[in-house]
Amino acid sequence: MPPQPYVTALESRNNTWHQKLLGGCCFGIFVATWISSILSPFILLLAVMYKYWTLAAFVVSITIAAYLPWRKGFLAKSIHAFLSHYAPMYFRSCTIIFEGKVPKSDGDPQTFYAIHPHGAFCIGWALLFIHDAMQHVRFCFAPALYVSPFFRLFSRCVGNPGSAAKFAMISYMKEKSSLALPPGGFEEATLTSLENDRVFIKRRTGFIRLCLKFGIQVRPVYVFGEKSCYWNIQGKFSQRLALNRYGLPTILTWGHPLLPLVPKEGVDMRIVVGAPLVLPMIENPTQQDVKVWHDKYMVALAKLFNDHKEQAYGPEKAKVAKLEFW
Repeated sequence: MPPQPYVTALESRNNTWHQKLLGGCCFGIFVATWISSILSPFILLLAVMYKYWTLAAFVVSITIAAYLPWRKGFLAKSIHAFLSHYAPMYFRSCTIIFEGKVPKSDGDPQTFYAIHPHGAFCIGWALLFIHDAMQHVRFCFAPALYVSPFFRLFSRCVGNPGSAAKFAMISYMKEKSSLALPPGGFEEATLTSLENDRVFIKRRTGFIRLCLKFGIQVRPVYVFGEKSCYWNIQGKFSQRLALNRYGLPTILTWGHPLLPLVPKEGVDMRIVVGAPLVLPMIENPTQQDVKVWHDKYMVALAKLFNDHKEQAYGPEKAKVAKLEFW
């Protein structure tokens, strides 16, 4: 049984077909914006080359809006309200649980939320990103995606985005911001499997080093159901993981049978935010300091998985479910 107390911050199930349809639209927009944003420089180049001036003006306008300073108004708040309401309804069930208490913007200690697994398109990360209780948390993602205009503008409308570049994260930590990040990165995406729960964490110590330097507590997060959202090609992991080190994604995925970029719908999503691992402040942590606390983090992550796997998978599947550490 999971440790007590824990708080259910969201529970969505038994939704109607039109609610599921609108939820699917949310994820279609999310993934399409992700992909088109990466392609935006090529879209602008082709628009100029072939004199599609309307398209070129649209891309430039989006870019300006993405980088100008502005506060969320009616439109941005409406987009966030739509996504936060309907996105969880897409799945067979969607639950968000906090061990301890739901975080608050005022009075809570600075926290680093380490989200696993990455999955093909970070669906669990996205569900937390749009959740009302996490709006004060800066959700960090790949620097190349953060600077690309479409996704930058979209993410500014629906949450509190940030770059996962080291210098940026140090800046956020100095500002006393709480952060969320999938530390497994592209490597964890590569390892995504319908059959196995896998995390890429053994060599990911950088976030622990930074949290020690600034004395920030770490909350492990595990997204049960992330692995089931997309089929992903398996095998050749050594070669694919090697390419990941150069910032190259090496996934080949398929979600919904008819709309492959949209996740599978018959999935039970259960997002569990673990109790905080309180780290000391060590201005210049040694390799041994980092190793000690990184080991403690992996123990906490394994415990979180084992404590909640029966509620997520049922008693029979839970007996054989194991978390693989890569």
